[in-house]
Amino acid sequence: MREAELLQRVLDMVTRTAGPARTPADAGPDTTLRQGGFWLDSIDLIELAVACEAEFGILFEGETDLTESAFHTSRTLAELIRGKTER
Repeated sequence: MREAELLQRVLDMVTRTAGPARTPADAGPDTTLRQGGFWLDSIDLIELAVACEAEFGILFEGETDLTESAFHTSRTLAELIRGKTER
């Protein structure tokens, strides 16, 4: 899968998780997933992680993958997913 396609799919999933009320008008791959961006809370991030696992056929490791830095933006999440799908 091309990097741009993966990034767009992740951004689409983030946008669906946030919903229209929390999706900024200028949302992009570097918009933060939490405060100041999509405003996802911990439950939203869990839902997003589960959706990504199902969508991309991967499994996140709790202590190493489910970090604030990995779930900072759509881009950082896509990078994590890319690393898992290239194994």
